[in-house]
Amino acid sequence: MNENSIDESKDEVTEENDLDLSEITDESEDSIADDSEDSTTEESDLGLRENLAKKMNIVLAGKARGRKTAKDVFDKDKVLEAVFDKSTVMILSRFINNGIISYVNGAIGAGKESQMYWAVDPSGQDLAVKIYLVTTSNFKKRYPYLIGDPRFTRIKRGTRSLVELWAKKEFRNLSKSFNFEIPCPEPITVVKNILIMKFVGVNGVPSPTLVESEVDYTDYEKTIEIISDLYQKAELVHADLSEYNIFKTENGPVVFDFGSAVDIRHPKTKEFLERDISNITRFFVKRGLTVDNPIDVFKRVTK
Repeated sequence: MNENSIDESKDEVTEENDLDLSEITDESEDSIADDSEDSTTEESDLGLRENLAKKMNIVLAGKARGRKTAKDVFDKDKVLEAVFDKSTVMILSRFINNGIISYVNGAIGAGKESQMYWAVDPSGQDLAVKIYLVTTSNFKKRYPYLIGDPRFTRIKRGTRSLVELWAKKEFRNLSKSFNFEIPCPEPITVVKNILIMKFVGVNGVPSPTLVESEVDYTDYEKTIEIISDLYQKAELVHADLSEYNIFKTENGPVVFDFGSAVDIRHPKTKEFLERDISNITRFFVKRGLTVDNPIDVFKRVTK
């Protein structure tokens, strides 16, 4: 993990001070602002985005010269998708200029709240770039996972602020889990609504999830072990765990999507933990396995 990771010893923090990203700057920093503060017209916004897209194509093509064409490296049409507002494009450009990303190969997944892209760093290592959508209203449903978490005592209003806080929250949860050697994607950095982590998969193809795989009792045991280690070591509850956000790899299950994860001091910790255990139990039972009673699992995890 790079220098942008969080110092977990400073557990009592607010949204404003839980990350220090001041070292990632460029001459365009002052141009990055919320859409609500932008006084330009929609037409001029589109023109700016097109110019940024062209600039990114040039930069990306230069970084990957000899390996890919500009169109192969980053398709301008993809930059103009809804996910790529001008702030997002500027941040991606900064990642490139600072050597965190060399080029982006394309989309590998999409959801209601975010889109995932496969990128490559200067050393040739695959990265996953998670871009949270700043235009979605789904994040308003996420307040129960923020309110009550003592790590976040002040929550700004507005969709963009909430989305950016959610990205920081997932990075923080991943960092803490990874530091306790819990199987999860290794976080690299986060800026505003963009989270970068190491890619779990091969050649741009993500590892299959449990729901896409043949599973056995060992997979069940290791998944319950992850739930237990999250609670007892990292003092976290995933709070959104299911067969859809657990990769099955050669080394065992790897959990992802940590945005919902809460500190065990959250008032709904036990409720979230019971739900996680029930979801996992239900899945493995449907696959024909005989597993432990979820009540017994809950007691073992929380003892």
